[in-house]
Amino acid sequence: MRKMVEKLLMQHGMELRVEGRQVRALFQPVTGKLERLAERTPGVLGVENGKRYIYIGPVEPELREDQALTVEGRDYIVRSAQRITGNDGPAYTWAMCVEKGREEPWSTDSWRS
Repeated sequence: MRKMVEKLLMQHGMELRVEGRQVRALFQPVTGKLERLAERTPGVLGVENGKRYIYIGPVEPELREDQALTVEGRDYIVRSAQRITGNDGPAYTWAMCVEKGREEPWSTDSWRS
């Protein structure tokens, strides 16, 4: 299974950086019905940027929570990651990511500009 995933990533994956290391992976926004509903529902801090992205990539380098990714010049943070195992061992890494935050609109410095 791992060889099949590696071939798929080489053919259809995109170049991105994981902690300074270049890899090929699939990286797509989550577009499900639940995601669209969550975008319209305010959270505790009000309406938040709820856009999430799915990463499917090689087993190495190992992804961890709060690790940084760079895709096409934009920075993303891994919120959840796990290795998916096939019959012959680890096959690929799956992760849920969010775009790295910009300056918060409620920060004390934002009103001074």
